[in-house]
Amino acid sequence: MMPTVFENIGQRLFGMCEEAGNMVVLFVESLRECRRVAEHPRRIFIQMKSIGNDTVFIASAISFFIGMTLALYSGNALRTFSYTDALPGLVANSIVKEMAPVITALLLAGRIGAAIAAEIGTMRVNEEIDALYTLGISPIRYLAMPRFVGCVTMLPILVTYASFVGIFGGAIIATAHFNMTWGTYFTAAFKSLEMSDVREGLLKATLFGAIVAVVSVHRGLSTRGGAEGVGRAITSCVVTCFIWIIICDYFVARFMMSS
Repeated sequence: MMPTVFENIGQRLFGMCEEAGNMVVLFVESLRECRRVAEHPRRIFIQMKSIGNDTVFIASAISFFIGMTLALYSGNALRTFSYTDALPGLVANSIVKEMAPVITALLLAGRIGAAIAAEIGTMRVNEEIDALYTLGISPIRYLAMPRFVGCVTMLPILVTYASFVGIFGGAIIATAHFNMTWGTYFTAAFKSLEMSDVREGLLKATLFGAIVAVVSVHRGLSTRGGAEGVGRAITSCVVTCFIWIIICDYFVARFMMSS
């Protein structure tokens, strides 16, 4: 019994390491193909447009209410210590450095990542990927690179937009419940932000975009087993993206704090 248990654990660990290695290879190959961006402007634009249109509305709604909720709870806690003047800076820093990048990336994974995995997974089970190889077309160049560039470029834009929306949501609560004027709130909020805070948020957004693109394409290319396999690929893609986004978030925050 025990050898079987350890054998299963070993096989799982080996499989995880092999999968991580394959994703690193896919990441490097996608980066290498980025030098051909000028040759595929239409395909890249289609991906950027799809990512923006499919994510911007839900990102706006969630960022807006997260900003309101954060301001409400934080304001009540700060009012206990008669320090509500710190509310704009707290909301702005929390949203720009943490909330907007992470929440928007998770939305991207659930919305766009799942769609990428489903599309490429369907192509895999229908042997369309094999047809690309037969025609001498690189699936990395044709499928992975446009999606990689689209995610890496659009997520920072979406995060910047979501940050403004979240700060605006906090302003509504600050003016309605904590006797602040709009001018006082926005002046204090933007004054509290430093360039390093903005860089941290954009760095996270770029890395999260790369994670979503690489994991989604890898899951799609690894799909086996017909329609059932596509469903497993979608679920695995979203879960894996969530895990790696949260892990990467911690290490980026730790790195930025120590630098």
